[in-house]
Amino acid sequence: MDTLSACSKVIYYRRGIRYIIAMQSVVFGPVPSRRLGFSLGVDLIPRKYCSFDCIYCQLGSSGKVDVERRSFLDPASVVEQVLRAARDASKVDHITLSGSGEPTLNRDIGWIIAKLKQEVPLPVAVITNGSLLHLPEVRKDLLRADVVLPSLDAADAATFNKINRPHKSLSLSELLEGLKAFRREYRGKVWLEVMLIRNINNSRQHIEMLRQIIDGIAFDRVQLNTVARPPAEKTAKAVRSAELLSTAQFLGNRCEVIAGGPEKKATAKVSRHWEESLLAILKRRSLSVEDIVALTGAPAYRAREELEKLMKERKVEAVTLGGRRFYVAGEEEGSEGAK
Repeated sequence: MDTLSACSKVIYYRRGIRYIIAMQSVVFGPVPSRRLGFSLGVDLIPRKYCSFDCIYCQLGSSGKVDVERRSFLDPASVVEQVLRAARDASKVDHITLSGSGEPTLNRDIGWIIAKLKQEVPLPVAVITNGSLLHLPEVRKDLLRADVVLPSLDAADAATFNKINRPHKSLSLSELLEGLKAFRREYRGKVWLEVMLIRNINNSRQHIEMLRQIIDGIAFDRVQLNTVARPPAEKTAKAVRSAELLSTAQFLGNRCEVIAGGPEKKATAKVSRHWEESLLAILKRRSLSVEDIVALTGAPAYRAREELEKLMKERKVEAVTLGGRRFYVAGEEEGSEGAK
């Protein structure tokens, strides 16, 4: 029996609730990404196990937040699964630790990164909300990564609490100190993401405050984003493309807009595991038909046919944002991690 079969499920308990994480769904993609090319995603965290409950989160609101770091999965099995997926994929540009929660809440993340760097000649990226970078052990865990992509959505405490809805133990000042300390210690690339939300953090005054913070930290890139997929709260609304471009110019040469524009295109045709692979991604992000075509290489008519079938089976649901239709995992599929 191989390692993955032996460890196909990991059970843990939190506040009296029994959770099961299926190892076969830990790796997803490769997903075409504007920032990371073809990104092979690695989900180290149960769904919505996060230190934030952001109003723009495309996974919806969890109603709870956590800051306790835990061992959720057998790290050796995670690495083995990533290596298999990387070998089977036609193209991978980055192995990306992200997914459906805050990856630094997995206390094995440092070991996993180090092992991946030993075993596979691919850059490792970590997408994080940055909330735990004030902890020396978290900063140490990320030192072996090739690129770290933290977030900063607010320049004052009130806006921070309104957008990110953090755990009560977290503060904006602590997050900023963590970003500064990490930049001093880390020799890799740091790409800061800023999510702009209409009528909340996009005023000229707030952008000027953000610029003062950004100018004080040597980020390699600053990447502007806005709400492009169905958010957790209706108050999270997109800003217009022209405003994103003018804000990027104001923030300086390191700043670029990553919202909108074409994704990378898949080069492979539909695989025999099309449905399984698609559902694994839809548990972690919503996709339009155009996204699915880019992701899988399937013709649009085939993607629509498959989606209709999955909707009838209640494995997929459709939601609309700004006149565009997006697909997400159905309630049963999306909550598979909690039993």
